[in-house]
Amino acid sequence: MTRRFVLTIANISCLLSIGDVAAEGIDRVVIESDGWELVGDLQIPQRNSRVPAVLMLNQAAGDRTAYADLARHLAARGVTSLPLDLPGHGEDVNQGRFVPGERQRDPMIWDAEADVFAAYEFLAMHEQVDAERVAIVGASYSGEEMAEAGRLHGYAAAYVALSPGSFGDESITGIDASGVPWLFVTSRDERFLQEIRAAVTEQSESVEQIIVPGAGHASNLLSEHPDLVQRIAVWLDQHLKVE
Repeated sequence: MTRRFVLTIANISCLLSIGDVAAEGIDRVVIESDGWELVGDLQIPQRNSRVPAVLMLNQAAGDRTAYADLARHLAARGVTSLPLDLPGHGEDVNQGRFVPGERQRDPMIWDAEADVFAAYEFLAMHEQVDAERVAIVGASYSGEEMAEAGRLHGYAAAYVALSPGSFGDESITGIDASGVPWLFVTSRDERFLQEIRAAVTEQSESVEQIIVPGAGHASNLLSEHPDLVQRIAVWLDQHLKVE
């Protein structure tokens, strides 16, 4: 089912003065998608021209706060960021909260591709963003959802997949077919990722991979391996051709 979405920006002047908001460059945004209220933190560096942007999607049972450091690193490079809570996660619980194991193939995580596209459209249509340079970071299930959104609606400029444990065959074969850069980040001993990582390595000639020690998962890797944040920021910087 095609979802309609409405874009709104929350007014946070009650929390910060206008001058402070401009200095921080962070706004709380709400993107309506099929009744869900997707909450995110939009950080736009002050520039005289349109800038690239990165949408960041939570892992299952996680939230957007995992990307705070990555957002800061990107801002220092002149890149807009939007860490976002997808349906049932973080602050986006107006129609329910995701509970791991409560439902098989819970639509909150298995039908989120339209919500990913709604958030992508929000960034692409923003007057301060270069629509041709919007990348997406997905973690765990949202890695598959961003890939599906790309197949259905057109691919973003680049993708970073953090431990995409539900990454399917169509998504794997779609990496090279997309014609855009992909970075896979996984931990060496992570459950459920061994076969997917092997399939990606075998079937894709263009994908880049970072494999870190341990068995960490998805956006948790960013806090467990602090150097990873800078490596991902540099990769995005390079592939979005930041001026």
